Amino acid sequence: MKRSTCDRSLIVGRHRRCRAVLALCMAVMLTASIAAAAAPAGKPPMAKTIAMIGAGNMGQALGNLWAAAGYRVLFASRHPDELDDVVASAGHGAEAAAVGDAIDRAGIVVLAVPYRAEPPIAQQYGERMQDKILVDVDNAFPHRDGEVAVKAEKVGEAVYSARLFEGTRFIRAFNLKGATSFPDPSETDAADFEVPYTTNDESVRPIAEALIRATGGTPKYEGGLENAREY
Repeated sequence: MKRSTCDRSLIVGRHRRCRAVLALCMAVMLTASIAAAAAPAGKPPMAKTIAMIGAGNMGQALGNLWAAAGYRVLFASRHPDELDDVVASAGHGAEAAAVGDAIDRAGIVVLAVPYRAEPPIAQQYGERMQDKILVDVDNAFPHRDGEVAVKAEKVGEAVYSARLFEGTRFIRAFNLKGATSFPDPSETDAADFEVPYTTNDESVRPIAEALIRATGGTPKYEGGLENAREY
């Protein structure tokens, strides 16, 4: 029996629709495969990975909060093998790593070290930090940090540090809060405090504010780094 022209048109139309659906399915599967390869299952992407340089009181306070909020936190020091207790306390997939390794794996780097450590860190790892978001929470104290603190206070600590780490997307924040003043990770929803921050890079403001909110704080933008002379 011969099929009518109408019947043949319907069949051809169905075949074309089937091929289009098949092509769409293959594209979706390919995209999913690429995404899976780029971000292993269960691990946040590089943009949500934080290299916490310094695992003292401040580093732990912030790192614990960010880990609980869904960031992947890499606690970094010269002796990562001594950070087992720090990692266990943070939980939520936190890890210990050598400084260079943590920087390479992270999209966000946080400095939580004595201010005198910033120049040698910049000298050794500055190139590896290029184009990364750098959050500086350090304060300079001449009686502790010596000449570098005196130099930094003359131009403003935020400006001085940003010059040390030129090429990073620099944020100054959290410098007005002590480590013990942050809430427990389970109590961030009820927290009530402001966190002033400054940056010369408008594009990083949403990231800075997300980091602040993850600690339970309310972001307070103070403008460019030159406005951070008081913190």
